[in-house]
Amino acid sequence: MAAEQEQVLFDNGAYRLTSNRLEQPGLLAELVSPTCLRITREGEVREVALPQSAPAGFAGVRSSIPVLQAMYALAAHELQANLNPEGLLLAGANWFSVWTRDIAFAAALGAALAAPEATRASLESRVRDGVVMQDTGTGGGWPVSTDRVSWALGAWSLYQAQGGRDWLEYCVKVLVATLEQDARVLPAHEVLRPGETSFIDWREQSYPDWMTPVDIAASYAFGTNVLHYLCRQLLARMLRELGRTDEAAVYAEAAAELASRIDEAFWSAGTDRYGMMRTAEGYLDDRVDSLASSLAVLCGLAGDQAEVVMQQLPRSPFGTPVFTPYKSRQEKAYHNRSVWPFVEAYVLLAQADQQNAAGAVFSMSALLRAAMAFGTNKENFHAESGEAHETLQNSDRQLWSVAGMLGMFYFALFGIKYEGDNLVVSPCVPYEYRGSHWLTGLRIRDMVLDIHLNGYGTEVWSVKVNGKPDSPIIPLDAKGYMQIELELMPVEAEAPRFLPRRAQEDLPEPEWDAPTARLLRWFPVPGAESYNVFRNGVAFSATLDCQCPLPPGKAYFNEYTVQAVNATTTSCFSKPFECPAPGCRYELAPLRVGEQAEFKVEQGQAWLDTRPCTARLDYEELTLPEGEYIVRVFYCNATASLRDSDTCALRELMVDGEPAGVLLLPHNTEEGRWEDYTRSAGLRVGLAAGAHRFSLCYTPRCANANGNTNQCMVRAMEITRVG
Repeated sequence: MAAEQEQVLFDNGAYRLTSNRLEQPGLLAELVSPTCLRITREGEVREVALPQSAPAGFAGVRSSIPVLQAMYALAAHELQANLNPEGLLLAGANWFSVWTRDIAFAAALGAALAAPEATRASLESRVRDGVVMQDTGTGGGWPVSTDRVSWALGAWSLYQAQGGRDWLEYCVKVLVATLEQDARVLPAHEVLRPGETSFIDWREQSYPDWMTPVDIAASYAFGTNVLHYLCRQLLARMLRELGRTDEAAVYAEAAAELASRIDEAFWSAGTDRYGMMRTAEGYLDDRVDSLASSLAVLCGLAGDQAEVVMQQLPRSPFGTPVFTPYKSRQEKAYHNRSVWPFVEAYVLLAQADQQNAAGAVFSMSALLRAAMAFGTNKENFHAESGEAHETLQNSDRQLWSVAGMLGMFYFALFGIKYEGDNLVVSPCVPYEYRGSHWLTGLRIRDMVLDIHLNGYGTEVWSVKVNGKPDSPIIPLDAKGYMQIELELMPVEAEAPRFLPRRAQEDLPEPEWDAPTARLLRWFPVPGAESYNVFRNGVAFSATLDCQCPLPPGKAYFNEYTVQAVNATTTSCFSKPFECPAPGCRYELAPLRVGEQAEFKVEQGQAWLDTRPCTARLDYEELTLPEGEYIVRVFYCNATASLRDSDTCALRELMVDGEPAGVLLLPHNTEEGRWEDYTRSAGLRVGLAAGAHRFSLCYTPRCANANGNTNQCMVRAMEITRVG
């Protein structure tokens, strides 16, 4: 195609994408033929062989825009290349396993339509002992990481595409057992689910520097709670499909209750967006999580706030970053300062859901640019440079990136939607992508569809099914071949509904400078213009200085944190500074190990594992006045690294022989460093006046994801009166 005939798809100054080429400083990628992509980067030329069409058995795409046809065929072949000999979809060229969240998101983005058998086998491979397996994560995985419920997205997507009562019954059984296992360990009285931010599982890339795996385990992530909401919502739908309406009502009610709590906990009215995370102390980190925000729009959780939620997603020149503001103290890109194509795909689907063609142009072009620039669907790339080699870790043909590209076609451009018992074709073709587009041989349940789009827009002008005027709404129980032709409403090119915000850095979080119970002091933060001081999660004071006097108080316990602010950005919160009133904090020494005191406590510490002889640790007796208390222990879990494995330790706190909750004791240091101790998160208990006995016990509730290794060293117990 000659240059003057090229259709310009996107041009923002950072790059220019046309119907058959990509141009940006130092980079030119050209479709020199339907089967050859030539990439010239800094003078070096390489040619990538492209498939002429999708593999046999896949739906095909033809388009008057060559880059659409070429990148779809590339993605379809890369999905096939991720199949291993056992028929499972691996996470990418550099990842030789199936991961729960990867296959779940990939299935929902398009793998369930493109490769249903492999998707089902992959989802089934992530179930062990009847529950969904949690991917490894900070501090030893589940229950520090609790996003395994994302499995429900993949399971439901496969049912939508394939049907099958047997699959639905299997999914219900697995999901009910998984949620019941969560309920046995996570705080029963809380509606929100604690745990790490879904998929953003490198602590140092996203959380404040002071937060440890202990703090993360006790915090609440917006994205993870959206997934828990979706799991309950989808489980209710599955049960209704099976005719189990009473059970469905239980989970629908649980979803509604969680939705209400999510709004209360994460919506920041001052900034008109959902915050990314809330600490155990109650402080809302109001950074924007792009994946979680998009999912909240797509599942209806955002409600009337959907448009403003999408408006609040900041952009980089090359796409929508994973979160913003970036963490300024973490210069290297992975989750921080990066664009992940699968996240961009969800942003695109949310824009299409809102019929925002101008927003869709940005995301479609970002996905196509990345595939053109690298000749593959990379895992991630630097948000400010657009380069993949500038990230800490990467992979070709990353599964969810591949699926995100496929989903761009299935669910955005061609607009495949499931609404109740119907399939609805609701395309989103921005003006820049005007032309003729064909999706052929798409198999959904007992149907085979050929869909032809002509024109542009988000409104359908006319529809023909098998040559006759009809509706774009098709019953899911329809059978046989259907040719669907849609003429889109010719309207003026849509002007942007809003000016997108530019992604930027945050300020470093403040650090304390020898604060006392009478005077808070902290070190100056470069770039800060003022500071907000919070007490017990509530704004307490604002100051231009780096100190704040504290009036005398009668509370048993106060907790303070500081946030740096300037005209354009903020910091994360500082590490909380605790101010217990005199005489309100107690420390107990460990007394004996084992039901029959099989082991003595040596040097004030005890080794605990799953053997009967080490399954109980008793502490000294303590006499207390009536009140509310927070109980913590000092411990070490050096079983594996801070970021890895599935060996978070769990112990049940017993007070006077009665269970008071499960303490999470995640990895707190690097493997083998058993001399490093830290304080656990706390459990709140109400105690009557008198003498009390405290114990840590290994009970059936304490089974972790590993199932075998569940060990830690424990020292003193700290008991603080808070009310």
